Amino acid sequence: MTGWWVAAFVVQWLLVIALLIVVVALARQVGTLHLRLGPRGALEMDDEGPALGDAPPPMPATTADGPTVMLGGPGPARLVLFSSPTCGVCREVAPAVPPAAAAVGIAAQVLHDAEAEREWRVPGTPYAVLLDPTGVVRAKGTVNNLEQVEGLIDTAREREREAAWAV
Repeated sequence: MTGWWVAAFVVQWLLVIALLIVVVALARQVGTLHLRLGPRGALEMDDEGPALGDAPPPMPATTADGPTVMLGGPGPARLVLFSSPTCGVCREVAPAVPPAAAAVGIAAQVLHDAEAEREWRVPGTPYAVLLDPTGVVRAKGTVNNLEQVEGLIDTAREREREAAWAV
């Protein structure tokens, strides 16, 4: 009877080692897929937020710091982040918006304004909109990290270059 238990014990350990090898191989595959896919851009949906190429009418909006600013309309090119004080991802993304915008020479506005979100059809926070100097929407989308904010800025700049070539 002891031989049977020893054999079962050895087989059990061989199965555990085989499972360990399978788990390591799967983890490696997940890592490879993650690297292959790379960081994804902002989630830009046509039916959410203000329409690309449109200039939403100006309206007052409350910033995260409290003062009221004019949202939309002509002015400096700006990156607008719709944020919420109860949103954990917003608290991580919001501090990165002003430096990312400043790096390419545009202004940044971080807003906590539910009425502005409704008017601009923002699906949820954090949501960013990049406006050109004429107040036209050049890029928009849900952003969850700095890479997506930078990708949104790059998308807007590429669209402006394409528009300049088309004229």
